[in-house]
Amino acid sequence: MAEWRRRTYLVDRSFQIKYILLLMAWGVVLSALFGLWTYQAHQQAIETVVRGPAQRALVDRADRQLMWPLVGIGALSVTALGLLGFVLTHRVAGPVYVMGHFVNLLAQGRYPTRRALRKHDELQGFYARFLDAIEAMKERDERHVGKLEETIVLLRGAVARVPELGVALEVLEREVKDRREALAESTSPAAGVFPLSLEGRGQG
Repeated sequence: MAEWRRRTYLVDRSFQIKYILLLMAWGVVLSALFGLWTYQAHQQAIETVVRGPAQRALVDRADRQLMWPLVGIGALSVTALGLLGFVLTHRVAGPVYVMGHFVNLLAQGRYPTRRALRKHDELQGFYARFLDAIEAMKERDERHVGKLEETIVLLRGAVARVPELGVALEVLEREVKDRREALAESTSPAAGVFPLSLEGRGQG
């Protein structure tokens, strides 16, 4: 049996691709402007220095040799900006994805398990406050459930005198049971959920 790890690099595909392409487009524009400026400066220098056909032919050959390194530098610049965009968006999209998953769990009445982001992720401070807010909600829910349990004890003593309370008591007991199960449930964002390093196990 062998272990394998699968990483999800495009966590939020539309967001990441949008800004990667935007940075690459800026790279193309800047490279084109730099190339145009270099060409104009070069042409002015040629007009000043070149005097005869032999010199012109020599300069033209040098121009062709110089063109490819300039194109290569421009391509490398565009690629570097694209990689920079990937790294930056990856460090933002991951935490946002995790918090979105946590919000979905809260909407279902469940509480996620606290988990730290990776060291180089962005939004560390906001994420910490987000987890603190979830913890405060959970503690408040636990207090409310405790109060409901106290109320159930009182209702059980009153059912013998007021049988009509039996139906309300059953509904309340089911609700408290569901809330206790949700509070006790260990909902972890680990395998298959945490987006920056989705891990899986397979057999090889």
